[in-house]
Amino acid sequence: MTLPTDINFSRIEEGNQKDSMELIRELQDMYEEVAQNVNGFIRNSNEIDQANWTPTLTDTGGGTFSYSHQVGWSVRQGIFTQIWFDVRWNSSTSSGTLSLDLPYRVTLSDQNPFVGVVQPSIVNLGAGYSNVVIVAVPNTYRGEFQVTGNNIGYTLLNSPTTVGRLAGYLSYIGIEDE
Repeated sequence: MTLPTDINFSRIEEGNQKDSMELIRELQDMYEEVAQNVNGFIRNSNEIDQANWTPTLTDTGGGTFSYSHQVGWSVRQGIFTQIWFDVRWNSSTSSGTLSLDLPYRVTLSDQNPFVGVVQPSIVNLGAGYSNVVIVAVPNTYRGEFQVTGNNIGYTLLNSPTTVGRLAGYLSYIGIEDE
């Protein structure tokens, strides 16, 4: 349910019309501000070009990727952020663990509550690993790729040095950048 963004005061007491009108305007402005904060704003950063965003992989070892395809979309309503990404690369000089640069900073949290889905293609996940997720790291612009398998806990995905593709979705609470 969303709140209406305006409120009308149709009855004004006689004799205090000026003060009443001023009060009404102030109350309407306050109500509109509260309603917009509760309902949220769907907005796109100018740098993201109307919800388009270029997803970039980062390697903790300082390596680089030669991309063949980088497509991303970002939708933000208030502080709620959703991203979709599809990244393909031809080669890499990577040597550490793999993460994705996010368009908005992730809120501060004691845990890692923001976990998204990933569909890998031609990516060596490591022996025994069969699933990939992306985890938004609190108070950063980074989503870490983690892998798991049957009866194996999550660990960071090692950066691939050959071709590959990662496509996925992540929803997280962001921090105001403005």
